[in-house]
Amino acid sequence: MPYICQHQLPLSPWMTPATSRLPGVQPIKSDGCFMMDEVFQLQMHYRDELLSKKFDQVYINEFSSDDETTELLEFVVGELRRNKEYTFHDNRVTRPDGVELNLLSEDPLLTASRLVQEDLLLLKKEGDEHILRAGVLCFPASWTLNEKKNRSLTAIHGPVEEYNKGLAPRIEKMFSNMRPSTPIWRANFLLYDDYELFQPRLEKDEKGDSHKKLSQFMRVERQALKKFSVSGNILFSIHTFVVPYLNLTGEQKESLESFLA
Repeated sequence: MPYICQHQLPLSPWMTPATSRLPGVQPIKSDGCFMMDEVFQLQMHYRDELLSKKFDQVYINEFSSDDETTELLEFVVGELRRNKEYTFHDNRVTRPDGVELNLLSEDPLLTASRLVQEDLLLLKKEGDEHILRAGVLCFPASWTLNEKKNRSLTAIHGPVEEYNKGLAPRIEKMFSNMRPSTPIWRANFLLYDDYELFQPRLEKDEKGDSHKKLSQFMRVERQALKKFSVSGNILFSIHTFVVPYLNLTGEQKESLESFLA
């Protein structure tokens, strides 16, 4: 497994009340849904490798047509056209790491997933619930697409102790009330004993522990949510940071120890 770690952690969700409490969502202002950091090339190379070698584990698509994943790809491309690190020519785009992709050569979900550092999931509202219907999840933090696909948000988070009966309806209502013009973000964190990005686990398996004080690596997910205007689907994107615990600043360590006390 490749060693892929950011040098520093730019996001510390435990350090401010707005991001440490659940659900801890904030409006996205100028930075958009997608980010780039110093391990872009390494994460993208690993993503391409996982899509090649473990496709059935990292990709699902339960939609009956390409319409809804095409909407996703169009959004991703629209966002990236504003990023000078990407080069566009006709139907081709060159990523910042020099890899060129044909936007029309394969299914839209797969293409979109190979353009950005984030994992991409699509949830569709059916009745009163949002259901996971498609996604590419190359860097799972102790869960699997195949176990969670076609489940509602509430069912997906069933094993999560904090996602209780009081929080679940609030999250569904928040998703329903989202406006396409106002994407939002939140973040979580887990402490792990290794740096591996691809950590699939079933619900019955032992997970990473956000309250474990002695670990070698801090893993933080910046999760962005964007509602699409045509389908009403919600994009749930995940940017993963894995940083050696020793690389955290003194302030980050001190505040974490206080938070976990």
